[in-house]
Amino acid sequence: MLKDALAPDRANDGDIRLWGMSCAQLHKAYWSSHGVACVRLGSGEVPQPGADLYLLLESNQSVVFDLRAIAESLLWNRAHITRLRLVEKASKQYGEFLQLDSRGDITKIERRYRAADCASTQVLLGTRMTDASIWSAAGSSALAFAAMRKGGRLRSDATECVGQQFDLSTQSGRTNLLRNLATVWPHPDHVLSGVTQLRVGVFGVQGTELRATDRCVAPLWLGAVSAEREPLVCVGPDVVWDTTETAVVTMRPIEEIFSPDDAARVSVSIESTGWYVSVKRAADFLISLVVLLVMSPVLLVCCFAVVIDDGFPIFFGHKRQSKGGATFRCWKFRTMRRNAEALVAELRKQNLCDGPQVFIKDDPRVTRVGKVFRKLQLDEFPQFWNVLFGDMSIVGPRPSPDNENQYCPAWREIRLSVRPGITGNWQVKRTRAEGKDFQEWIQYDIEYVEKMGPIFDVWLCILTVVNIVRSLIGAVASKIGFRGRDPRNA
Repeated sequence: MLKDALAPDRANDGDIRLWGMSCAQLHKAYWSSHGVACVRLGSGEVPQPGADLYLLLESNQSVVFDLRAIAESLLWNRAHITRLRLVEKASKQYGEFLQLDSRGDITKIERRYRAADCASTQVLLGTRMTDASIWSAAGSSALAFAAMRKGGRLRSDATECVGQQFDLSTQSGRTNLLRNLATVWPHPDHVLSGVTQLRVGVFGVQGTELRATDRCVAPLWLGAVSAEREPLVCVGPDVVWDTTETAVVTMRPIEEIFSPDDAARVSVSIESTGWYVSVKRAADFLISLVVLLVMSPVLLVCCFAVVIDDGFPIFFGHKRQSKGGATFRCWKFRTMRRNAEALVAELRKQNLCDGPQVFIKDDPRVTRVGKVFRKLQLDEFPQFWNVLFGDMSIVGPRPSPDNENQYCPAWREIRLSVRPGITGNWQVKRTRAEGKDFQEWIQYDIEYVEKMGPIFDVWLCILTVVNIVRSLIGAVASKIGFRGRDPRNA
């Protein structure tokens, strides 16, 4: 009989526990926070519904890698099974570690050398729940793949990224896994009910109190400890195992983590309650109304320019996702030729972006008027209509469609917890550096949601104006042939 998805794992975790949970369960919870369900070979467990991806593991295998690094590959290959080769690259040849005595004094600085060679391992990522169920029931990987192929065509692909593997059958593997998770997982309390942040970067069971004599340096996961304990001296990244019985800590199912109700809850917690959300919405409404009224003569001229250059339609409305994943039409002045969508496939090789969006230097799809509009950012002005009706905000993450969000669940839920913006952190800070555009997009969107507030919003608006002025100056300078003074002739 198949077990429930949240039942204890059959990986060999020994008797050690943290927050009453095994290392395999905590590993599963980490990937659940990314919308990924862990399924172990032959475990008999029922794969969690609502997952975007299924991580198919051997019995004692656990892995940690950045899902964002392969988001583009998963988006375009559309494979049922992706063989992911994880390469563990040594960032340096040694590490220095402090050894402390019971009073917290440094007794020794130990230098541990590591091999220069890169270790690697393979893990499987699946997109179909049926394949995950087969993997769970199979006695071997060969039998699992044979059963998957019987169900119809099995599309597979292969890629690689930097990551680490930990063996759950060894004490060192279990300890190193949790130390790694403490470093890369900023909010385990979002998935684990009963866990709370005791201090910035220090997590423990609800009700645990840190004393003035405790020296806890984040990142640190503190297990259930006795009230009569000695003062704690812990330097992260580290984990303190349970030494006593813990209160019940449970893992929330993926369907609950990424439900619309939960997205609203996360949105409130991220944006914070109070005056900021209300004031921002009121400011968005008033500013967009004033801009549309004041700029109406310019907008009318823009409409005529589009028609004269390339005919109708004047506006282009692309389906994008707003707060909570709601779909809306994001309006812009049309800057591309009417057959632009048909040209995407043949121009894909010229794409300078490393993500699902398309950016081509001297894009032949852009009209003559469109080039001017984009240079002066006039094409964005119809989006104030979206702001007026509440689909967008003046400042926020870049509005994007569902197909650009679906393979990066953790990033998707963060960015969709707020309204997208006409301008924002990514829009003003992007570098268009080769191979980094998609990574910068994720980085700056998350940074905005974490820092968002009235001061940050105003600062981004100022940077937007500065960028527009720079573009105007650059355009004028290029027209009059100004190249600047050659320093060699100074």
